Amino acid sequence: MDVAALASRLRVLAADLPAPGLATADAHLDRALTALTEAARESGAEVGLHRLGAAREHLAAARTRLAEAACAVDDYLDAIGAAGTVNRRASAPSGPATAKAAPVDARQWWTDRVDELCRRSGTPEPAATTPTKLFNELLKAAADGSADAYHRRLRDAGPETGVRLPGLAWPLVRALAAEHLGRAPAARDLPVLGGRCADRVRALVPGAEPQHLDRALASACALGPARGEETGDAAAAAALGPALVAALHRLPRRSPGDHRPERKRPR
Repeated sequence: MDVAALASRLRVLAADLPAPGLATADAHLDRALTALTEAARESGAEVGLHRLGAAREHLAAARTRLAEAACAVDDYLDAIGAAGTVNRRASAPSGPATAKAAPVDARQWWTDRVDELCRRSGTPEPAATTPTKLFNELLKAAADGSADAYHRRLRDAGPETGVRLPGLAWPLVRALAAEHLGRAPAARDLPVLGGRCADRVRALVPGAEPQHLDRALASACALGPARGEETGDAAAAAALGPALVAALHRLPRRSPGDHRPERKRPR
């Protein structure tokens, strides 16, 4: 391969470096960080900020290595007398991408996930609302047993509002669980609480897996995930929050002085 052909090949490789894609990913992570920070102010539960921060650090390191690779190609072309041929757009990892990235629907992942969790579909009709109003609407849909309304309102609210639902739901879940048990919930209570709520929750969120319910209860009761366990996804937590509140509200209450032993559920 002669010098001209080698330089041409290197130009093609340099043009294919995914700097625009990494810049788009960084912008999405930045928006997610803003939304989670706001949600964390309303919730005592761990909402994954440290994981998102770590993801941004890894992405920044990848962009730095990409810039170094582009510079190395430039340096090599300088050395063989073919300078000035490589686009250095990847050399500024913190700046905007010069190439136009493919458009991304920021709401689509939310729509797809909510459809999957609720096992329903339809054409989204984005609706501006507040977290409190959405929470109350979902509680009403749960009380009415309207899985269709529950799915539609959650889907149409979008991720910006939806991710704040756990901040409203978890304190109520914790209080209702304590009223049902007659004391503050402990880790050993989670399987019992989950079992008693599961049918009503799945009537609204049939796509929720048992581990989703366990994580939601653990987060709500400030017990945290098991060591080494993932915290789950934001859409699942949002979908389960109001459903759990509605399910726990229907369970009998026990006074703090009532120490009757729990009946074992039949296997």
